Amino acid sequence: MTSSLQQEIARWEAELDRIAENSVSDGWDPGERRLAESQHTIAAYRGHVLPSFTSERLYDAIVADELTHLVERLEDLRNDLFRITDDDRDTHQLIAETLASVRTLAHLAIRFDQAVEAADLPRVH
Repeated sequence: MTSSLQQEIARWEAELDRIAENSVSDGWDPGERRLAESQHTIAAYRGHVLPSFTSERLYDAIVADELTHLVERLEDLRNDLFRITDDDRDTHQLIAETLASVRTLAHLAIRFDQAVEAADLPRVH
């Protein structure tokens, strides 16, 4: 893992914060906000964050795999939003919970990387 991964995660979080601010200032309904958050997360993780993981350490592969599953789950939930005709608070809640899991796992990955770098442990090749 590199500082570029940390930068990608920071960019993703900053955009989520911007989406949250815009949703309040522009009066979005909860479905619009969850749709924007999920679409942004799917694009950011598939395009930037997940490719930043290396396979040099076993935990990188494990964390990347878990994040991939969460992003796939988020995509399924996002697709559910397109099929919902009225307000589905359960789907909105599941999206929020999945986003929280993604955020937590991303922060854990950064902390693992910082601990390994601080300990100057060898990489697996």
